Amino acid sequence: MLAYFLLLADAGFEKWSVREVAQTGDVRGLAGRIVPLRFLLATVIYGLLLLVLPLFPDVPPLRLVLTLFGLCLFAQALNLKWIFMGQQKMTRVSVGLVVAQVVFAASVFAFVRGPGGLLLVPLLRLASDAALAAYFAWAFAKEYAGLRLPITLRNARSILGPGLTMGVLEILQVINYNFGAVLLGFLIGATTVGWYSAAYKPVTVALAMPMTYFLGLFPALSKVFTENQDEFRATVSRSLRLTSSLSLPLGVGGAMLAGPIIQLLFGAAYAPAVPVLRILVWTVVLVILRGTLDQTLNAAKYTEVDLRIAMAAAGTNVVFNFVLIPMYGMTGSAIAALVSELVWVVLVTNRTNHYVLPVNLFAYLWRPVLAGLAMAGVLWLGQPIFWMVRAALSVGVYFGILFVLGGANLRDWKNFLQRPAV
Repeated sequence: MLAYFLLLADAGFEKWSVREVAQTGDVRGLAGRIVPLRFLLATVIYGLLLLVLPLFPDVPPLRLVLTLFGLCLFAQALNLKWIFMGQQKMTRVSVGLVVAQVVFAASVFAFVRGPGGLLLVPLLRLASDAALAAYFAWAFAKEYAGLRLPITLRNARSILGPGLTMGVLEILQVINYNFGAVLLGFLIGATTVGWYSAAYKPVTVALAMPMTYFLGLFPALSKVFTENQDEFRATVSRSLRLTSSLSLPLGVGGAMLAGPIIQLLFGAAYAPAVPVLRILVWTVVLVILRGTLDQTLNAAKYTEVDLRIAMAAAGTNVVFNFVLIPMYGMTGSAIAALVSELVWVVLVTNRTNHYVLPVNLFAYLWRPVLAGLAMAGVLWLGQPIFWMVRAALSVGVYFGILFVLGGANLRDWKNFLQRPAV
C-alpha cells in the first residue's frame, strides 16, 4: 500500500524531471519548482492516508505501521536523486542507493529480533530514505555551491499535466505488480498473502537489477533522442538484444527450480508458494522485454500512448483478479498478472512500431529461446544433481549456445551496461 501513496505523492514529477534535466539542463530552476510542489503533495497525500486508515482490515498493528511508513513521503519529496539521473551521473546515483540500502539492512539486522520489532521497520525505512535524501542534498550542495534554491510554485500547472501523466503510468505499473496481493488480503486473508508474497520475493529480486538498468536507460535515451536519431535507434536495438538475452534464463531457471528456491528462502511451510512462483517468474521475462520499449515511448515523448497501454494492461489485471481469485485463489492472481503483462508486451510493441521505430521482437528472441530450451533440458536431465550445481551448469549451457548462435557477446554487454545503467 505504501507504494501507491508514494506514487500519488510523487505524481510523476521525478520521472518528468529526469527527462527535463536530460534534455534542457535547467537544474536549479527545476529544483526550485519541483521540490516545493512535491513537498506540498506529500502533505496532502499523507493527510489522505490518515483519512482512509479505517478502511483497511483490522489486523494489528497494520494501521499504525502504515501511519509510520507514510512519513517516508516527506523524505521522498526532498530527494534530489532525479537531478543526477537526468545528468547521467549514474555512479553517484549508485552510491546513494547503496548508502540507503546499507543503512536499512544494517539497522534491520541490528534491531529487529522478532515480531515485536515490527514497528521498528517503518522507522528504519524512514531513516534509510532520509539518509538517501541527505546524501543527494550534500551532492547537490557540493556541485552547485549550496542548497539555496529559487523556490516558487509559479507555473505549477505546466508541470502538473505531463507529470501527472507519468505519475498515473507509474501507479498503473504498481497495480499490475501487486494488485493481486492487495486483493487477496481483502478476499481471502493474511496467510494466503504471506504465501503469495513469498512467491513474489524471488521475482522482486530478479527484477531489481533490470529495473535499475531501465532507470539509467531512460535519461540516456531522452538525451540521444534529441541529438542523434541514428544513435537513438542503435541504442534501442542494443538494449533489446541485451534484455532479451538476459530475461529468458530467469524464466526457465525460476520455473524449473521454484521448489528448491522456496525451500531455501522460506522453508517447507511455504510450499504452497511453489506453483505460484512457477507462474510469476514468467512475468519477470515479460517486464524485462517491455522495459526498453516503455522507456523508448517515454523518451520520444509518447507518454500518453504508454499510459493508454498501461491502462489496458492494468484493467486486464484487475478484471482477471476479480474473476480468478474466487475460483483459484492465489494461483488465479498469478495467472492474472501473467496475462496482463502479456497484453502489455503486445501493445507496447505494436505502438512503438507505429509511433517511434520498427521493432521485430522475434529477431531478438529466437536465439535466447533456442538457448533456453537447451537450458531446460540440462535442468530436467540433471535432476539427480544438487540443484545449485544444475543451475550453474544450465546457465553455462545457455550462454554457450547463445554465443555460438551469434547472441550478444560479453564485450557488447559490458560496454553497453557501462553507458546507461546505474
